[in-house]
Amino acid sequence: MKALISVSNNLIMETFFSKENVELAESLGDIIWYDGKNDPSRDELKRLISDCDTYVTCWGSPCLDKELLDSAPKLKLLTHLGSTVAPVASREVWERGIRVISAFEYFSESTAEGAIAYMLAALRRIPFYSGRLKQGRIWSEQGDSTDGLIYKTVGVVSYGGVGRHVVRKLSCFNVRIKVYDIVDIPAEDKERYGIEQCSLEELFSSCDIISVHTPYNDNTHHLIDDRLLSMIKKGALLVNTARGAIIDQAAMTRHLQSNDFSAALDVYEKEPIDMNDPLLSLENVLMLPHQGGVTTNLRSVLTRDLLIESSNFIDHGKPLIHEVKKEYAVNMSKF
Repeated sequence: MKALISVSNNLIMETFFSKENVELAESLGDIIWYDGKNDPSRDELKRLISDCDTYVTCWGSPCLDKELLDSAPKLKLLTHLGSTVAPVASREVWERGIRVISAFEYFSESTAEGAIAYMLAALRRIPFYSGRLKQGRIWSEQGDSTDGLIYKTVGVVSYGGVGRHVVRKLSCFNVRIKVYDIVDIPAEDKERYGIEQCSLEELFSSCDIISVHTPYNDNTHHLIDDRLLSMIKKGALLVNTARGAIIDQAAMTRHLQSNDFSAALDVYEKEPIDMNDPLLSLENVLMLPHQGGVTTNLRSVLTRDLLIESSNFIDHGKPLIHEVKKEYAVNMSKF
């Protein structure tokens, strides 16, 4: 394997490419490292990739577009250490028969874990009670209450990579599960997890907890608009770990200001969020700074696995495990 490994900054290098992973990469083949520090020209980048059979990318890596492809006649594999391949794989990648793998599955399961963590944290009011005890030295007050997942009706918006993991992980909480998706959910999944496939309208009007896992693209911009937000039950919880612009944030803010429901938000229409945004002052909103994706400890794990998979494919002809097909990639989030 001869690979160009593109990493954009020191943080990515340190968390994805541990010392062990750097040594692993070097042991698997002829490795060219591009860390972006010297910001090589486009011509230099084309020179670096010209004799490579593998291009390893992560967040911020240059897209494998027609211009780069024209300079890489030996390229056979794009290995993306992120989830969505949309930022790094142009349509020409598949047209030229180049195979694509990504860490989508790792990100999906970890994001599902994060979504459920946010549900529990918001329902049990964990940040509030922890802050009150540590900062206010208050043990308890009359009227204190908590909520939980058990026996709730949970709505999952989209049964894709993350949504499937959310449903599977929720099955141990004795919840009723409703799912919206534009395609039919496999019958075996419906039976195994007790899934009720329904419309968006039914999901938003009947669920105690709504968790959004739709990929962001032109068709899903503001998919969740004021009409749907107005249907949410009083006291329900809206969770978004997908992309901010899937929800009309202005409309959502108005509903949250009226205390129509509560929310646990990891993503926003503008990131970083404006520090004067009204959401930051609302007690019924749990807010995280886009931390719901793959956890830091998994970065070195997925890097190790995908490096080995790349070498096994290029050098030993073994089948790919984490392949992303074109028909799936076109529906992945833009960023």
